[in-house]
Amino acid sequence: MLFTYSPTLEETDVIQALDFEGLETLDEVKTEAQIKREKWDKSRLTYFSGSEMDRLCGYETKDELPDGAYSYISEKVYETIFGEKYKGDIFESEDVLRGKKYELPAVRAVEKETNISFSFTGENQKFFKRGGFGATPDGLSKMYSLEIKCPNFANHNKYKRMKKGEDLKKFEKKYWYQVQSEMFVTKRDKAIFASFYVNEKTGYTDLFWIIVNKCDKTQDLIQNRVNMANVEKRRQVKTYKKPIIID
Repeated sequence: MLFTYSPTLEETDVIQALDFEGLETLDEVKTEAQIKREKWDKSRLTYFSGSEMDRLCGYETKDELPDGAYSYISEKVYETIFGEKYKGDIFESEDVLRGKKYELPAVRAVEKETNISFSFTGENQKFFKRGGFGATPDGLSKMYSLEIKCPNFANHNKYKRMKKGEDLKKFEKKYWYQVQSEMFVTKRDKAIFASFYVNEKTGYTDLFWIIVNKCDKTQDLIQNRVNMANVEKRRQVKTYKKPIIID
């Protein structure tokens, strides 16, 4: 014979006293960090971003968009029409995951070594917009924008070979465009590019940083390509029926 559980009188009184009304429509309680992240994601919709600027800036010697730019434009066309983030590849690399984990310790390490205090860090990062595009530095001081990377050892060791800020274009052109974009939108003439290596087995850390100066030629190229991309984006949006224009 199967045992059947029957609640005690005391348990019955407690159950009857509970109010379960509305549980079906109970909204998820979001943390402050989640709310800030959603606002940050929404602020970036339809805007070309400094972190992806290399997708627009190929063919430097030609006055035309590179082939790879059109897939990026398509993402922004989608966001303009549907009002939501384009979710193509949701995979996050090991470098991205390390960056999320160690970015704030890296900022503190830079502040300690340079004696510079940075705002707009961590959860308080801001997507700055200017010239039809935007960028999110990892920190901002009165003189500098800050870009943090938390790479694997091989890439960190590669960055340590840089002797001056201009070397960033040779060693990692994608980050050169990103840093120049961040300086442009935040109206800074200098940036700090920092690489923060963490050995997770031993806890050993190593910080490398270098000052990158504003490059007018690169920033002119960025602005030119963004203008071209925005023209193409608007042209493509018009080919869809009643799009939801949010920018």
